[in-house]
Amino acid sequence: MNKNEIELILNELGVELYSIQEDGTVNVNGTVDISFKKLSRIPVSFGVVKGDFNCSNNELETLAGCPKTVGVSFYCHSNRLESLDSSPAYVGKAFICSNNRLVSLEGVPNAINGNFDCSKNRLVSLKSAPRAVRGSFDCSENQLVTLEGIPEYIELVLYCNGNPIPGEVLEDFKNKSLFLILDERDS
Repeated sequence: MNKNEIELILNELGVELYSIQEDGTVNVNGTVDISFKKLSRIPVSFGVVKGDFNCSNNELETLAGCPKTVGVSFYCHSNRLESLDSSPAYVGKAFICSNNRLVSLEGVPNAINGNFDCSKNRLVSLKSAPRAVRGSFDCSENQLVTLEGIPEYIELVLYCNGNPIPGEVLEDFKNKSLFLILDERDS
């Protein structure tokens, strides 16, 4: 795509405060909100977005075109994603990928400086989850039977209700952990 075609797409999407780089990637000195646009793909390639990047509530099957760096929060929930390939390498705050078709967390950053929400997916494992979450970690309503791969550090609360995790696994984890686990059995 040439610069004029990229500008036309950005204007149609309501993206402002952008600069188009020589390689065609788009940097944004603010927030990008392309949610609820019925997008099947991200129509341009983003590099750095200094605010939030919200591509939620679309029909995305891939994150190709997502920024490499998001200064604040990244939202890709409520799409048709089976993979987080091409997700940002750095996110300044929250990373929300709930309500998709994810079977793996491969591709997420190693550390999240806010909440991480991967609930309502098809996860059977937390392998490749971030190692540190400086907020809450929500893996509720998946198909998890183990907590193997859970982050080494969760600052706030671990939510794992709605998974077929055996009670003895939860009890063993609670006994070894400083995390507060909110599970439906605790209600």
